[in-house]
Amino acid sequence: MTNTARKREIPFPIAHDALHALVDVTKSLLRPMNLNAVLDQILTQVERLFGYEICSVILPTGRDNRLYMAAHRGYDPEIANSIRIKIGEEGIIGHVAATGKSYYAPDVSVDPYYIEGSTKVRSQFSVPLIIDDRIIGVLDVESSELDDFPEDVQHVIEAFAALAALAIYRAQHQEELEHLALTDGLTGLANNRAFWEALHRELARARRFNQPLSLLVLEIDKFKEVNDTYGHLKGDEALRGLAQILGVTCRSMDIAARFGGDEFALILPQTTKDDARKVAYRLMDRVRKFRVDGHLQLTLSMGLAAFPEDGITPNALFSVADYAMYRIKEQGGNGLGLEAPSDAARVADAHH
Repeated sequence: MTNTARKREIPFPIAHDALHALVDVTKSLLRPMNLNAVLDQILTQVERLFGYEICSVILPTGRDNRLYMAAHRGYDPEIANSIRIKIGEEGIIGHVAATGKSYYAPDVSVDPYYIEGSTKVRSQFSVPLIIDDRIIGVLDVESSELDDFPEDVQHVIEAFAALAALAIYRAQHQEELEHLALTDGLTGLANNRAFWEALHRELARARRFNQPLSLLVLEIDKFKEVNDTYGHLKGDEALRGLAQILGVTCRSMDIAARFGGDEFALILPQTTKDDARKVAYRLMDRVRKFRVDGHLQLTLSMGLAAFPEDGITPNALFSVADYAMYRIKEQGGNGLGLEAPSDAARVADAHH
């Protein structure tokens, strides 16, 4: 049985001040922020404006037609982080994501769509987040009171959801642009700019915490001959194949990059020179087993440098690794170079 007598009190009179409140919210949400900050601000505003302490933003996982809780308040984090909702088939949120229409359950205990997520929830209001007729997520607000979403409050939450959708879209679009700016279009690895940013960042961390760091620089042997003999499409296939091998060879903390042509690098944080040597040999072995178009075998020339013994700046480490790699190329390729001129690091350090 629903309780319609109770009327939620909110921090402003809806009829007179809703517009001013939403203008303030717009200014807050549309500041330049990353996605996590935007989501946090959305939930903060739900609590501040409406007084609801159980709320979440649900976004698509990008696969399997499912949604996940991208941000939440009032839920058990362990449970919330594991939830995956199938669009159209699971609960009120799945229903809203499928229909693109808001849904109100004044008493969840008798609602046909409700799936229990918390024993303290009594009523629920879910609103689609829509951009250009495309559903990008769901704003879900729940209450421990029965029938706790008066119609005027529902209207303002829907207006708020439109602003939230715009803020989420802008943040997602900005992250995509930033990702593209730092990603090699052919291989999906970090590009030249991202490589140098990562090397500066990881080396600064290594110095701060007195940890080792290693750098591998590598090139495909006789890559020009691959392009000249088999064509650039096969050359591109070779580059993508090497990128995939780097991906499976790396740990999650490692950074693989293509910084030009057939030139690649692998930054190995918290890795000694001896351990990096093992990584290099494992990588070379996997590349030898790889075949382009089923028959073309590749080999690598690689150079290794490590912090702090080979240099203490990004340019110093790169100069040592690059020199060692070219020494291997001069000897015919298919190997790992460790040799470095004694002045290579000093010259680089002197300029930086």
